[in-house]
Amino acid sequence: MCEETKTFFQDIDDHKVKGGLKQMGEAMKRGMVLVMSLWDDHDVNMLWLDSNYPPQADPNQPGIARGPCPTDSGVPSVVEGLYGNSIVKFGNIRFGAIGSTA
Repeated sequence: MCEETKTFFQDIDDHKVKGGLKQMGEAMKRGMVLVMSLWDDHDVNMLWLDSNYPPQADPNQPGIARGPCPTDSGVPSVVEGLYGNSIVKFGNIRFGAIGSTA
């Protein structure tokens, strides 16, 4: 599914380049650490996450429209200027088999 999705949307299959699910499974066996952060994107203004990406592409094509944000949003200097002192607190985090932490 990962490979087919990347092919369909003409995205770089970085997952496959790094060894795919086999390598992901091996990494999980070694143990992982959950990391969460706030960040901005100086390369493409986070458009890949919640806007049309790439911004010059036709948003009617599958995979281009990724969210409601305008293509001129997410400029790091604006984000940092408006929210540079932001903080976040994560809490009540649980882990376990799916459905076991309700």
